Amino acid sequence: MAPVVAQIASEHRNTFAVAKYDMDDNQRIIREFQVRGRPAYLIFKDGEVVGPRLNGVMTKAQLLQKILSAINN
Repeated sequence: MAPVVAQIASEHRNTFAVAKYDMDDNQRIIREFQVRGRPAYLIFKDGEVVGPRLNGVMTKAQLLQKILSAINN
């Protein structure tokens, strides 16, 4: 998924930002947001999690649609 996420981040850099955290090195963040599986995606807008938590492998189109839907609502 990393190449897909990087491509989305590059193509939409003027719309939203993408941050990546290493789950093994950021246990506090993992606990705070109750991340259970890998890969896991959280979408933030104005500092708050919006939309559903996204887990697992998906296509570029699926991931992008879920991101845009969450930030545009």
